[in-house]
Amino acid sequence: MSGGAIQMRAGQRRCFRLVDDHRLLAFVARRQYGKTTTFANIALKKMMKRAGHTVIFGSAKLNLSREIVRKEAAVFQAAITAAMRSLAAGQLAVADSDTGAVPDRLTADDFAGLFEAQRLEFRLFHDRTVYSRTKVVALRPDTVGETGDVMADEVGRINNWRECWEAIEPIVSSDPEFRLLLSTTPPPDDAHYSFEQLAPPPGAVFKPNPEGNVYEVDEMTVLRVDAWDAYADGVPVYSLKDGEPLDPDSHRARYRDKDAWDRNYGCAFITGGSAAVALVPLLAAQNEGAKRGCKYYQDMLPPGWVQACGFRPGVPAVIGVDPATTEGATSNPTGFCASQMDGALHEARALMRYKIQSPKEARAVIVSAVDDLIAAGIPVKCAVLDATSERYWCAETRQEIEPRVPVLLIVSSEREEYEGENVLLKTILGNEAVASLEDHKAAIPPDKCVKDDFRLVRRQKGGFSNEVDTAGNHGDLFDAFKLAYRGHTTDCLETAAEAVQVGAPGISLLPGYRGDRMPMRPGEPDGQERGELFA
Repeated sequence: MSGGAIQMRAGQRRCFRLVDDHRLLAFVARRQYGKTTTFANIALKKMMKRAGHTVIFGSAKLNLSREIVRKEAAVFQAAITAAMRSLAAGQLAVADSDTGAVPDRLTADDFAGLFEAQRLEFRLFHDRTVYSRTKVVALRPDTVGETGDVMADEVGRINNWRECWEAIEPIVSSDPEFRLLLSTTPPPDDAHYSFEQLAPPPGAVFKPNPEGNVYEVDEMTVLRVDAWDAYADGVPVYSLKDGEPLDPDSHRARYRDKDAWDRNYGCAFITGGSAAVALVPLLAAQNEGAKRGCKYYQDMLPPGWVQACGFRPGVPAVIGVDPATTEGATSNPTGFCASQMDGALHEARALMRYKIQSPKEARAVIVSAVDDLIAAGIPVKCAVLDATSERYWCAETRQEIEPRVPVLLIVSSEREEYEGENVLLKTILGNEAVASLEDHKAAIPPDKCVKDDFRLVRRQKGGFSNEVDTAGNHGDLFDAFKLAYRGHTTDCLETAAEAVQVGAPGISLLPGYRGDRMPMRPGEPDGQERGELFA
């Protein structure tokens, strides 16, 4: 601290203090500010404070090149060496975490080798037999298994950070004294999970402060130190050409890639990248959904759900279903959406995700939802089911529901004319749903799991693909939402009639149609039996 054996910048000192009062703390700082050094100092502080304590330092750079790894090792070694000067000789030792050996002498190469091999462990002895330690590991879901404080360095550069987070969060939840610290600069892709965790609230304005600025995101406290904050503390940015110390504005003016500068030095969370749904319009849709009473349910629709979700009597509703008849712990769930339109605004009044292995029971959920809406005086315009991978189940479900309401079956792998081009239905429906969100014409439940689900959807080569999280979720709620939206924007009866007349792919028959044959698809033999088509 200032005036002590360990010298730190103002923002580093503030982070050093904040960790005492906040269990979840993130340090978002400009490049080369000293985030790793700060964590090394905090690790030493934690080891001194609690005998027998473990600190886990997880480095993203251990998964990168040897040169970067050795550079980080040198930073960590310099911080620890500086700390050792403030301690009595012999209190702090470097050990091989595999063998437990404490070398008498340790060269810089020895140190870097242990760091790179993930066998580096710092031990602070409180007496001859009791010590606290900091263990260095690569940041992967399978490498963080011990309990203690967890420090995750440069999380914005970890490709599978969502899975890492799910692995390390329970560690800190097991003891109120444990801390979970993150450091990073903003990631280049707004689909990265750290973007959602750490982006400041919309409209936030930060004035230059030598100690940085603090804000909250859910339960996370974030300390933000950008180039202007550091400059106010006397830390300039140096010219790439001649090493001249520059103020942030002058440095940015010379920088070729302004977006990169804004992320790396300005600590700006810039919308863009592979996420299909940008964070800001998604949060706006959730805010609108909170005002309108939109609800999210897990596993079942409770009694009175129609009234609880604020469905307006007399206004047509549509049900969208992305089915998956399975119930494994990491298998895909079924996504369900029941929605209404308010002018051009799509209200997803009820979103649900559930896993049921029995096809009959899974079907009963949909039938019951239709009956509940009708009983409450809500006309159901149609139900829209994605039959891409559950064709037989969808065909049987349609047979049961059609006496009540029209049913449209969508096969996402088929194509449709869209603005003069032949485009996959999955792409068309995805574009329609994303446009409704980006144009602020959507309302969805405000729950975090809804946001996480929508953010699993990616743009890829002009189309859409869904990532899968560790629980098997893969944009199921988004897919149900887009199916419901298609139902509202389609004349169900007219579309179904056209399907009967011309054999259009991916579309249901007229409600009540009970012929024993399906309309033909291109290339299928005439007389394809309904049951055989979905075998």
